[in-house]
Amino acid sequence: MTKISIASAVPSSDLEVASFLHQRFKMSLMGSQRKLSMGGKGFFFTCELYGNDHIRREQDVLDIINFFRTKSIPLLILEIDNEKEWGALDLDNLDQYSVSETELLSALNSKP
Repeated sequence: MTKISIASAVPSSDLEVASFLHQRFKMSLMGSQRKLSMGGKGFFFTCELYGNDHIRREQDVLDIINFFRTKSIPLLILEIDNEKEWGALDLDNLDQYSVSETELLSALNSKP
């Protein structure tokens, strides 16, 4: 399995985006705004892919990517193996864990 974490790649104060996160993921509106204002450090979605709830998780990821694309806000997506923990990552070198939206979509489409 794979773990992913998603943040806005750039700081954003777009209230419509904060509202999307609030409604879709039951985050507080202020918490959503705070995470978005942090840009690449404000990870607002983390999950394991390909687990028992993979259909729901894949739909969440697709909805995030599609919504942020409509707003022209790039995403920062990090991917790690299931055995790794987020807290153990080298914070000064996060690029090694970064995947593009296209790569993630391709991976999701290739799974049965």
